[in-house]
Amino acid sequence: MTSSSFRLGARFGGWSLALAVTCVVVATPARADDAVKLRALASPAPASSITGNLVAAESGLYLSWLEARSDGPGHRFQFAVWDGEAFSAPRTIRTSDRFFANWADFGSMLPLADGRLAAHWLEKAAGGTYQYDIWMSLSDDGGETWSAPDRPHRDGTLSEHGFVSLTGYGESGLAGVWLDGRQFKQGASDNEMALMFTTYTDGRFQTERLLDGRVCECCQTGMARTADGLLVAYRDRSADEVRDISIIRYADGAWTDPVTLHDDGWQIPGCPVNGPQLAADGGQVAVAWFTGEGGDPRVQVKFSDDSGVTFGGAVRVDDGRPVGRVDIEHARGSAIVSWLERGDEGEAEVKFRRVTSSGEVDASHAIARTGAGRASGFVRTAVFKGDVYVTWTEAYSREGASQVEIAKVVFE
Repeated sequence: MTSSSFRLGARFGGWSLALAVTCVVVATPARADDAVKLRALASPAPASSITGNLVAAESGLYLSWLEARSDGPGHRFQFAVWDGEAFSAPRTIRTSDRFFANWADFGSMLPLADGRLAAHWLEKAAGGTYQYDIWMSLSDDGGETWSAPDRPHRDGTLSEHGFVSLTGYGESGLAGVWLDGRQFKQGASDNEMALMFTTYTDGRFQTERLLDGRVCECCQTGMARTADGLLVAYRDRSADEVRDISIIRYADGAWTDPVTLHDDGWQIPGCPVNGPQLAADGGQVAVAWFTGEGGDPRVQVKFSDDSGVTFGGAVRVDDGRPVGRVDIEHARGSAIVSWLERGDEGEAEVKFRRVTSSGEVDASHAIARTGAGRASGFVRTAVFKGDVYVTWTEAYSREGASQVEIAKVVFE
């Protein structure tokens, strides 16, 4: 594979084939790479910030993060809006001393079709490490004020609820999926995490639905709207601990059964904390994921042009030493894949590359350096006004300093 590297300032270091196809196409640059410029943006997040997340809408690019309070215990869940030229002043969604402040499971925002904003975050429900709930709130004034928070789950158990994915649903609502630990029993040997779904319509959360009763315990989920409905990607868990990626579709008013996206055959006795992400543009879908099967860690992508009914072969896009923690977006007729690539002495590079549905790839580009450990969290990507934006946490230890950073990628 071909790669190129940039350092930004001192701080930045054919689609439709049968789903059963299991070949892996090794990514080799097959076309001239357009000129790429990387521009570091002044992050609106302060020092001590973690878990940056991005979402784009016509109204702006929304960067959210969690930051430790300097005036008391706990954290603030904050956001700022980029209009293409500058960020707004940060605004507060929630202040609490009960946040579940975690490198892998974190809050998000969603601009709704009617102009309102939705946000989700996680708060501890009791003293146990993984006893926490999902909370959501809405704003109809651009985030100046927020509604009383509510939970999308109604089970009432002191268990894990998190790893949420949101997307718009209908003219003014949203749909959400999450990992749900209501089936866990203290000390039991047969504990299982579930994948749950609900919608927020008519001013309230609707009845929850079980999508899969046995899934990987703490890997990120992904969900997107397609031309034909909803598509969900997540890390599944078989009876013999194979934890490959599965997808479920909602079309014609019904959910399909889970289907394995790609037969990696990764058998691992515990959760790798490395879930899939997906992007949809009409019927065109791209899914990115990490696998460590066979001791050969890799980041792979698959494409579909029929809303996820069928997929082509897997294309490997990493540079040989991936940490994973992927994201993916559609841009300029291709998919933009971002991930962490392992470096030397505990460091990693925030990387991205462009890949087409036919398996053609551009050179990879290194945006920044950060730590390879858990403190650096996950890379997140969004497309706003045709440009690609990437956010990450610069952190090298869980006890040390951390800073949410952001850069703009311009193709010329």
